[in-house]
Amino acid sequence: MNPAAISSRDVDRMIRREQRVSALINIALSAVFFLVVFGTDRRALQFGSTDNFALDFFVQASAIALMSALVPSLLVWTKLKKSGVLLTTAAGIGRNVALVLVIGIASAAMLAAGCLLGPWNGLEWFVALAIKLAYGGILGFVGTTIALRRLLSRYRVEERV
Repeated sequence: MNPAAISSRDVDRMIRREQRVSALINIALSAVFFLVVFGTDRRALQFGSTDNFALDFFVQASAIALMSALVPSLLVWTKLKKSGVLLTTAAGIGRNVALVLVIGIASAAMLAAGCLLGPWNGLEWFVALAIKLAYGGILGFVGTTIALRRLLSRYRVEERV
């Protein structure tokens, strides 16, 4: 790619594309893992010891946060580095991934606490699935946004005319 061909608008377009892709991939993966872990029997899922629905947020958050920060960051970093526009090394990517992982775990802790300390002790299967899909998509979108914005704000992106 020609360095002169990359503008801040192109970078924004790249970020938006990565946000959408990350959200969709994480929704799909959340669905697959939900069906593997909780099955397809339409029943009430328990937050606690029987099904551990509340604690599953930690597993989901860890995987999504890690991948939603790492993969898009490496893709965008590689593309911009090859073009000569991004003047950095990949060292900052690890810090960004760690931040998104902390945010993901914190959000999982809040959701798990809400499940375990709330006035109810379970959810219907389809409601639980909807929650997991929404959480996967939102965390994927947010994780990608944070990682890419930090990558591009911390290091210099030169706009060439």
